Amino acid sequence: FEHSLLRARIRSQLRIKRLTDQLERTEHVIFMLALAVEAKDTYTEGHLRRLSSYSEQLAAASGLSPQHVKAIRFGGLLHDIGKISIDDAILRKSGKLTAEEYDQIKRHPEYGARIVQAMRFAAEVGPIIHHHHERWDGGGYPDGLAGEAIPIGARIVAIVDAYDAMMTDRPYRRSLGLEETLRRLRAGRGCEWDPVLLDRFVQLIEDGALQEPQVEQ
Repeated sequence: FEHSLLRARIRSQLRIKRLTDQLERTEHVIFMLALAVEAKDTYTEGHLRRLSSYSEQLAAASGLSPQHVKAIRFGGLLHDIGKISIDDAILRKSGKLTAEEYDQIKRHPEYGARIVQAMRFAAEVGPIIHHHHERWDGGGYPDGLAGEAIPIGARIVAIVDAYDAMMTDRPYRRSLGLEETLRRLRAGRGCEWDPVLLDRFVQLIEDGALQEPQVEQ
């Protein structure tokens, strides 16, 4: 073998290894940032864990590939990471937001997509984060996408995010309960949420097949 070529290849592999290690550390920091966002609000304790689990279950029930399911699981965990860039006073405000404050809140999907750009799976997870507030009828944000133009991972996260928000206590209201939550989800079928995915998610709930994530000890 050629010594100079061997040395060049070894140097190349070492550079790749250093970059990979760097990415792994970066991803760890990003996941910690996501948990830091959740920790700011005691009302959303466990929200990310539930969202990640519910998103994964709906993705699997929809017959998506294991790689796609994994990306959607990460998307559920990281969907609100962009809120790290939003003023805490706005995030914790119990009253109605002003137009300016709401405009700030609406930037968090874009901020989040930028934050995860350093991750190895940014190409799969970034669009989920960026578009999880789009609506099936095109009335969402940040880009006003409609129907199947919205990445399927973002459509899944949007449904389970709404479900979990309605099922938990928030500063401005108590949990709506399962019956009212399902009524509101059905009311948004085909306008706010993908009708096929919504029906599938509701069926998981009604069949008792939606599993609660295990609480880590």
